[in-house]
Amino acid sequence: MELFEALHTQRAIRRFKPDPVPDDLVRRVLDAAIRAPSGGNSQPWSFLVLKDAEVKRQVGAFYKRAWDHAGLSPLANDPDPSRARVYSSATFLSERMGEAPLLILVCLRGRGGQVSVTSGSSIYPAAQNLMLAARGLGLGTVLTTVHRRYEAEIKALLGIPEDVDTVALVPMGYPAEGVRFGPTSRRPVEEVAFQDRWGQAFL
Repeated sequence: MELFEALHTQRAIRRFKPDPVPDDLVRRVLDAAIRAPSGGNSQPWSFLVLKDAEVKRQVGAFYKRAWDHAGLSPLANDPDPSRARVYSSATFLSERMGEAPLLILVCLRGRGGQVSVTSGSSIYPAAQNLMLAARGLGLGTVLTTVHRRYEAEIKALLGIPEDVDTVALVPMGYPAEGVRFGPTSRRPVEEVAFQDRWGQAFL
């Protein structure tokens, strides 16, 4: 798939077929992730691929508890139809996270609970590479972080070292019947880009 086609059609996929994701495709997606740039070429990432049904079930249970604790489900009734669709889909995922064919925990090494917007920023190009590569292979993904409310419990469950943070949980699989990739609708460049001074139109 041509890069710009992937960029323009990538969207959050939260409903998956039960079909397993072949190991060779998972390896290709991970290999794309590690091609990302990082500060000082530190390559601070690690990826924990969860395939075992019972392990996924337990992580999914923590995700659902975190979702409920955050009180996000009622947002599915938002009067804005677009927001309601997003939160309805996200609530669906919260109830079935453990059923996704594959879960990937995107991890940041060497921080030990000290992640900030700047210190953790090197991990997100890798996460986006992972998701774009998945799109190119016809696999759906969505970046989630709700699980971090139970970071300590998940790390204990999975044997993740103290100095490693799980900064994202990415479910992956083939989109369910009726679920399609983009094109996506976004605010136009003219509304979000300025030139030389805030509010001055980008030419």
